[in-house]
Amino acid sequence: MVHRSPDSALRHLLQSLPPRPFHKGDLDKLVSNALEDTPSKFSPDVRRGHWELALKNEIFTIAAEEGKALNDPDTTYYDELKDRLELVLTFTEQDACEQAFTFSTLQDLLETQTISSCSHIFSWIESRAARLTAGMVPQKGKALVLLRTLNDLLRRLSKMGSNTIFCGRILTFLSGVFPLGERSGVNLRGEYGPAWEVVRFPREKEACDEKADGRTEVKSDDAMTVDEVPTGKPTTSPKSAMEMIEKKEDLYNTFWSLQLPFSKPSLFALPQTFNDFQEAVNKVLPVIKEATVKERALTGSRTIMTGAAAANPLKRKRETEQNTEQPPSKEYFFAKFLTSPDLLDLEIADTHFRRQFLFQLLVLLHHLQTFTKEAKASWVSSRNRSLQMDFTLEDDAVQWVSDTIARGYEELRQTAPAGRVFADAVAGVLERERNWVRWKNDLCSPFDREREPGPGLEEVTRSKREEMHTEAEEWPHSLGSAPLTEIWEMGYRGLADLENSFQPGDVKEFVKKIKLEDKRIEMRKKTLARQGERMAAARAKAAATATATATATGSSGSTASAQEDGVEQNNPSNLGSTLHPSLPAKPGSGSPGKVSDDDSQTQGTPTAVSPTPPRGPVGVDGIATAGAVVAATRVVTAGDEQIAKLEENKQRWAWLALRTARDQHLGQFAKIGVGDIVALAGEIEREREARESGVGQDVVVKAGNEVASGKDGEGDVKMEG
Repeated sequence: MVHRSPDSALRHLLQSLPPRPFHKGDLDKLVSNALEDTPSKFSPDVRRGHWELALKNEIFTIAAEEGKALNDPDTTYYDELKDRLELVLTFTEQDACEQAFTFSTLQDLLETQTISSCSHIFSWIESRAARLTAGMVPQKGKALVLLRTLNDLLRRLSKMGSNTIFCGRILTFLSGVFPLGERSGVNLRGEYGPAWEVVRFPREKEACDEKADGRTEVKSDDAMTVDEVPTGKPTTSPKSAMEMIEKKEDLYNTFWSLQLPFSKPSLFALPQTFNDFQEAVNKVLPVIKEATVKERALTGSRTIMTGAAAANPLKRKRETEQNTEQPPSKEYFFAKFLTSPDLLDLEIADTHFRRQFLFQLLVLLHHLQTFTKEAKASWVSSRNRSLQMDFTLEDDAVQWVSDTIARGYEELRQTAPAGRVFADAVAGVLERERNWVRWKNDLCSPFDREREPGPGLEEVTRSKREEMHTEAEEWPHSLGSAPLTEIWEMGYRGLADLENSFQPGDVKEFVKKIKLEDKRIEMRKKTLARQGERMAAARAKAAATATATATATGSSGSTASAQEDGVEQNNPSNLGSTLHPSLPAKPGSGSPGKVSDDDSQTQGTPTAVSPTPPRGPVGVDGIATAGAVVAATRVVTAGDEQIAKLEENKQRWAWLALRTARDQHLGQFAKIGVGDIVALAGEIEREREARESGVGQDVVVKAGNEVASGKDGEGDVKMEG
């Protein structure tokens, strides 16, 4: 379908849009078809102007309906506006409009919208950040338009005072779009914002009000009961009232006078500014501290139990905990500075207001610390004259600034709720700001490090990454951990196995203990066997490496190997052991090293060592490796302290079992071997079964004698009959 103008093509395109959300490929195809169906005899620049005009008219036609949309909770205004912004971006990507057209449209659109609508539009900008900033060069082209648009929006938001989160979103977006060292967001000249307008206590108006109050007389008939002054209570004298007014005036003028150096620190270049600032801070901080102490006292008094609470203190305590232990709100309230004299006491009583003032004070004090003699020597130069001022912090002033910073942090910690957390957050912000100020004083010098010569990170970590890709060794504990595996192998299958406590009077209990010790010994031997296998594998790997090295070295290596073989044949201790020389010798054998003459004389007659066949090459056949494993396991097992302790436990349980059975089952000792507790338990069990079946002890003994003498039981019975 051929369209005569971009306006008709755009209207047709809007009617043929697919359901939301749009797929980029589908939208690109629709825009491409619209461009092909709208031929033009004009030049490409003129054609771009036509499309830009049509798109802008369509957007601002929708933008004019914002007033109706704000009053309609079910409005589709923002969806339709985002659809048209999506079309603008797609036309720009297909070179139908200028590259900066999207940002210029956004700039004009944001100026016509309310703050709530600007938040919806900025959400679309955040979701399309990758496409909007594609090919963007800082300080050129569309980057400047984007920066100007968002800075204008930030100026609007700063006047509101209640859109801090929105401001943070914009700053986060800018920090992600522009490089970290970009100077566009840096105040290189050190210019301050608008100065604070000095306010004074309205003394004349107060005096007029006092005179007016003095001339007004209230008749006794018209006076209310609450207006009557109780008898015996002294009235405030005019002198006391005047002193209170003067004190209030002094605090008011002193407190709000601090806002002037807060907003314009360059005033410290004047001679008397720092002394006035120091005096004002010393007056205000005690008032701030007094308000904090009073608030903490009031908070603590709420938990005091009085009256009916004494009758049921536990119930009152639970109710108090439920009311006071509420999770703190994540949203921070930014207090507004209202300069009415009647509101100053209420503002100081507010925690957020005090925190705001203390934070301002800490920011300025940290700024003054950069003007000490030592600090100025590190950053002052002829290139950053715009950041300097004719002011130097003297030694006594430096000490006062440090002490005041400590007092400010302490006051922040004492505020509630979460005073310590807030103070730590302020300290972190100011520390980070100090680093940025130092970078700014150095004229934003680039801090990117050049690549160091030599191998890169990939080459250096290649061996480590290859090692990480190798298959891990099999986990030795089948049930996850050594204690769980040990309990399972000892026969425990549930909590019921642990309910039967140990009964020292029963031989079967001692048999269970001995069997448990046997299982522990078996598990320990398995562990030692695995260790021996790993040791043998490590030796085999080392021997294979040594063999490859000897083969590569040639004849010199062969000669050295022959000499080593000769040394091994002459050393009888090496003939009898297939272990590495660093391993301990077998129990009862000699030292693997060479024995001196003095040692041989003291040891007496040497033990004869049977020659062992020569070892085959490790890795060719498994005989040498298997022998090494067996020998290593035997050596480690023989000297293992855990196995020796377990064997000792077995002997102790056996002796305890024999002592327990000595009184009642002494006759069964002749039927078992030496210390055979298992056989003893079997004989005792058979004796118990025979007793339960009704057979007398004499019959059992007689049957045992007949069996022992080899006689025919059946014939003897017949002869007796």
